[in-house]
Amino acid sequence: MAVFTQGGRTVLAQALLNMTLFLAVGEGDPEWDNQPLPTTPEEQATRDAALSVLFDLVSKVGVTRTREKFFVKPDNAGTILMSDGAAYSQSETPTPYVFVRFQLDLPDAANTTLRETGIFVGTQLQGTVPAGQQYIPADNVVNFGTMIEVDRFAPIVRDGSIGQTFSFILTM
Repeated sequence: MAVFTQGGRTVLAQALLNMTLFLAVGEGDPEWDNQPLPTTPEEQATRDAALSVLFDLVSKVGVTRTREKFFVKPDNAGTILMSDGAAYSQSETPTPYVFVRFQLDLPDAANTTLRETGIFVGTQLQGTVPAGQQYIPADNVVNFGTMIEVDRFAPIVRDGSIGQTFSFILTM
């Protein structure tokens, strides 16, 4: 039986680190607001397994570019803390773990209620989108590409008064 090695996982992480990633944000389905959020690791694992079969977001609003991307390693004393309690520190050498951070600035996705995000590769923007523009409304996206990560969460009302940061550890 063949086994995928740590070295193979690190090579995949290196390839992912070199790709252009976009975070799509979506309104999702308002009916989700009536469903209870997971309260235990087991409930979260069940929810994550169900999400893993999704191929797209329900109602995309736009995409934002990556603000930070680097290798990390698990580290109980690390300063990069994730919502599940895991801690990481930045790594100068390649690892199977990639930290990515995206941000919505004050006016981005204004007047929407977000319930989901997805990280996409292969995203194609209209030619009129300036190269440095961080947030791109869905109308200016020609092809969202392939979703490689999905997350659903309690509703976030975007009213232009607060920025929003989304951080992930992509594990190979």
